[in-house]
Amino acid sequence: MKKYISILMSCILVAFLVACSLTKNEEVSSYSDDVQRKLDKMSLEEKIDQMIMLSIDEVVKDGNKIKFTEMNEATKNFLSKHQLAGLILFKFNMIDKPQTEKLTKDIQNLSKVNKFFIATDQEGGRIDKIPTENKTKSAREIGNTKDPNNAYKAASTIGSDLKTLGLNLDFAPVMDVDTNPNNPVIGDRAFSNDPKIVAEFGVKFIEGLHSQGILATAKHFPGHGDTTGDSHKELVKVNQPLQRIENVELYPFRKAVENNVDMIMVGHIVVPALDDDKTPASLSKKMMTSLLKEKMGFKGVVITDAFDMKAITQNYDIKSAVMQSINAGADIILMPVALVPGENDKEYEELVRFIKEKVQAGEIQESRINDAVTRILTAKNSL
Repeated sequence: MKKYISILMSCILVAFLVACSLTKNEEVSSYSDDVQRKLDKMSLEEKIDQMIMLSIDEVVKDGNKIKFTEMNEATKNFLSKHQLAGLILFKFNMIDKPQTEKLTKDIQNLSKVNKFFIATDQEGGRIDKIPTENKTKSAREIGNTKDPNNAYKAASTIGSDLKTLGLNLDFAPVMDVDTNPNNPVIGDRAFSNDPKIVAEFGVKFIEGLHSQGILATAKHFPGHGDTTGDSHKELVKVNQPLQRIENVELYPFRKAVENNVDMIMVGHIVVPALDDDKTPASLSKKMMTSLLKEKMGFKGVVITDAFDMKAITQNYDIKSAVMQSINAGADIILMPVALVPGENDKEYEELVRFIKEKVQAGEIQESRINDAVTRILTAKNSL
């Protein structure tokens, strides 16, 4: 009798697992069908809008420029017309909890078919952008505890705060390996100088954000930890042999990909072992497409680091750099225009027109645009 009960229970378990698998596959198929329907209805301009994320630092009020902390008519008109990937908010955009909740609600209410990504950099420690009393430790402090669950707890706290405030995307965790003590920009933002610890804690951080319904971003691919410069100020380089880069810099990103990170932010970092000695990862097809998307199998969204950083602005024409980045595999270009709604909308519209003309001329393949937007809409469908 016990034997028959055991067999029966095994059959029930198998049936349950099969049903769960079918349900999951049906959900994926449903997402895929919905994304394709949306994509089919979009104009080329609308697709290009989806590939750009902006910040709004200032708006004009009574003839004067003030910080963007509340919705105004010019911003409303711009966002209604241009359904962007989304907006990144900074500390000066978020004064307190009630104001931030209202701002994000007003932004999201302008989305039509696809939600806006509303993002910030909330890493913990000194990278602290949101109005909250829940202060979390830096990645290094968390790494020093030797308990990866502390990364999960910190990220869950951050995720809960972001969700309450109306944000849905965090540009964290930092997956750089802190191997260079002279690095001026990473330091305690990294979990460790050991790639395995960075990977383990970073994956737990991703899981913590996911537990609160917040999308996670691993950065700064392919690794900013061994630079002696700051890409906010200059083009930086990692001069290490390929084997070392495979074992150290890339290891945490591989683990992030394996553990369903939503986005990967690509840095303005030159890595001669992975491409040439001039092209940063954010413009490199070898790094973004051949390595990240094809070899590493990343199916999520590839977003660049900000295009207003001097690594780009001092070395490239912005429009040409945007085209090169899209062709190289970037799905979202971050902050290519310093938008002041109602004042310089044309600067943004000229960029969109430039990309459209390059697509029409065959210099950017529309299949590349469609691939990018498919990835973006798939991520938005999960929100």
